Amino acid sequence: MDKPEDLKRLGARIKELRIAKGLSQAKLGLLILKDQQSIHKVEAGEFNPTYLYLLALSKGLDISISELLDFE
Repeated sequence: MDKPEDLKRLGARIKELRIAKGLSQAKLGLLILKDQQSIHKVEAGEFNPTYLYLLALSKGLDISISELLDFE
């Protein structure tokens, strides 16, 4: 398992979903009570989000957590 690469893939998935919903990093951050810099770090693969953070992201993006994690 290549952990840094996995985090980058997760971040790319989150960014893809955020853009598809028409949200900026700042707007998504407001929806889930996180700052824009935190969203940026997750999308860049620089931060390993907890389950609760992923759950908040999925709710902010109005998708299921399984859809959030559905990437290859």
